[in-house]
Amino acid sequence: MTVWYKSGVSGDLNPPAQKGLGKVASLYASRGKDLFITCVRDGNHMNGSFHYIGLAFDVRKAASIPVGVIKETLGPDFDVIEHSTHVHIEYDPK
Repeated sequence: MTVWYKSGVSGDLNPPAQKGLGKVASLYASRGKDLFITCVRDGNHMNGSFHYIGLAFDVRKAASIPVGVIKETLGPDFDVIEHSTHVHIEYDPK
């Protein structure tokens, strides 16, 4: 399993989001899938986006890994939102 970054992806993640990314990478590896990170702090997002503060990242969807499994892996402190081409993941404890 390999972790890939889309060309142009830049920025770092704060520790809670880094930990979440590690869990997602482990999940993809356990399913024999490469992980493609498509966004960290780069790109244009809505005002207040967690991307801008290093608490969100986007990954390419893997057909064999349902979003529900990602949510279960990360637990209640993460929001996991499925989009047509990617999954948005942000650290947002309630």
